[in-house]
Amino acid sequence: MAQRRKKPKTEKKVTRYVYDEIKEPRTPETGHTSLLPGEELVATLPMDNGWSRAIEVGKLQERDDRPVVVDMDPAADPALFWAGKRSRREVPVLPLQRNEIVTESRIAKIIERARQAADEKSGTGRQGHLFADLEKTLRETDRKKRVEFYNHEEGWKNKLICGDSLHVMESLLHYEDLRGKVQMIYIDPPYGIRYNSNFQQRVDSTRNDEKDTADDVLTIKAFRDTWTLGIHSYLSYLEERLYLSRELLRDTGSVFVQISDDNVHLVRLLLDEVFGSSNFCSLISFQKTTSQTASLLSTVADYLVWYAKEKPRVKFTPLYSPKTLGEAGSLEYTQVDLPDGTRRRATDAEIADPTLLPAGAQIFATDSIVSDGGSVDGSGDIHFPNEGITLRCGPHRHWKVGVKGVRRLWETGRLVKREGLRIYKRFFTDFPYVPVHENWTGLRGEPDKSYVVQTSLRVVERCLQMTTSPGDLVFDPTCGSGTTAVAAERWGRRWITCDTSRVAINVSRKRLLAGIFEHFLTRNGMVDGGFRNASASRITQETLAKGLEPEKVELVDQPEIDKDAIRVCGPFEIASLGRYSVEDWKGYVVSEPDTGEAAKLENYIEVICRLYRKDAAIQGATGLVHAVAENETERIAISVGPLSGRVTGRQLNDAVQDALPLVSLTCTCSVGPLRRT
Repeated sequence: MAQRRKKPKTEKKVTRYVYDEIKEPRTPETGHTSLLPGEELVATLPMDNGWSRAIEVGKLQERDDRPVVVDMDPAADPALFWAGKRSRREVPVLPLQRNEIVTESRIAKIIERARQAADEKSGTGRQGHLFADLEKTLRETDRKKRVEFYNHEEGWKNKLICGDSLHVMESLLHYEDLRGKVQMIYIDPPYGIRYNSNFQQRVDSTRNDEKDTADDVLTIKAFRDTWTLGIHSYLSYLEERLYLSRELLRDTGSVFVQISDDNVHLVRLLLDEVFGSSNFCSLISFQKTTSQTASLLSTVADYLVWYAKEKPRVKFTPLYSPKTLGEAGSLEYTQVDLPDGTRRRATDAEIADPTLLPAGAQIFATDSIVSDGGSVDGSGDIHFPNEGITLRCGPHRHWKVGVKGVRRLWETGRLVKREGLRIYKRFFTDFPYVPVHENWTGLRGEPDKSYVVQTSLRVVERCLQMTTSPGDLVFDPTCGSGTTAVAAERWGRRWITCDTSRVAINVSRKRLLAGIFEHFLTRNGMVDGGFRNASASRITQETLAKGLEPEKVELVDQPEIDKDAIRVCGPFEIASLGRYSVEDWKGYVVSEPDTGEAAKLENYIEVICRLYRKDAAIQGATGLVHAVAENETERIAISVGPLSGRVTGRQLNDAVQDALPLVSLTCTCSVGPLRRT
């Protein structure tokens, strides 16, 4: 008689954290989009930022009467002018159409499959499997750990959207009711107008093959149409999205634009025009993985241009990095306070290795304890009779912490005890951190890229940590490899991201589903309640002079980690823009006899097939091989997948059977072309 399998001693359960009071906006249900009134189909995007007089003359091209701004109100700030600049634009407004939903139950199944695979006797993960990292983690080090994920209340799901960012942003404003609700926007536009440096043909490779054009003709055409006028098209593209970004942002929100030195000067002027120069926050430089050799000096940094929606109200949390002797932020620590009360200058060897200091010695920097400006109560000289020393404030100056405060600093040994000196000793150990400034070094880029242009995860994380809190909404209209979504997922922020490239959408989807994160402890069991962060004590002149407890500084980039749990990506949905219903295209793209739909289907199939191969021989809509194309080196069959879904394994299998005499098969669908040989 077969023995029953013993139940594991430790029950493995999946738990989740939720965001309160987050309601799902009026997105159409899966597979359905209602027909909308005609007046809602187009929205006018004003792009004059309050110009009182914008002269509209001339035309861009024949039969093109779009307005071109050629003169400005002289009372307004100086503004950029380029070919094709407009004061308004009409934008089609389309609702989001859900194509795939990664639900809680699906995530639970993924975790369960990974656990079962981890329990296999082989002891090794399945190579190339999407969740191989999770299996390896569960097998090698975290077998007994809980697997958790963050979730959102009332069905809110993060969004990965395939579509033009301009139309997506209008849709978020119009249908998703997100005007004024986004806390941070991160934009990483193309640095320059070069096709090969900004586009990727395949999901599994960052290198483009010039001979392999069948799978990306649509994107190539869109790319070339977008950048027809070079830098002029670039500025128009960015301007439109910046105006929409301003509408999406909360009053406390921030926008970051990542750019290289090629166009950073133009981008900053454009941001001045859209957000106002008074809302400029910082120009941040960060180190790249490798340098780019120029004709003179090599370029080793890219830039983040940071603007606030309203700078006086912007949400900002300072970040800190560990302080190290002899490095930036600690160069002023050059004096040593010895146990016998004497002081001297620290040697280079002691700064390089503090363990060489005598026992009980402390390295310190010096600060003045007086400030400019006279004061009736705090400008007099202070005499210490026991030491026979008088500290003289000097004319037109005052003690920073008052007379009583100076005496307390003297008693605690925090002043240099010498006639005439008014110097405070700031010990290196008073606060072991330095504030992060606008020059971010040591971050580097992504060493193992899954996309041709992949933003540094650490750079995006710093922006999140400075300007958002757990539960806030983050938007990235330039998805690429999905770095912003991954950073937001890791740090408990809600996110929306989009891209016109279906390869980018698939790369991001894979990266999100395969991600494994540390599980951070929350303050009250809810993500939007914040994480339990580490803190550090900071001793200052004021705390010592007033006899106060050291100030507690929260380190928001150092949350406490639950060592008994690991975390995976929470629920999200993949969507696109459109008015169709997926019910019209269930399973295969084939027409039903005598329904009158054959002409519509065959027209759709013909358009798709000829876009991919202009010389394709159309086979019709009744089979699974819809077109055949050949050249000197290959002969392929084309099978068109569902308009709003993924090519299924069944379709691939049946289409391959129909195409056995052919060399290769290409399948296309609404979320990305898949090539099978």
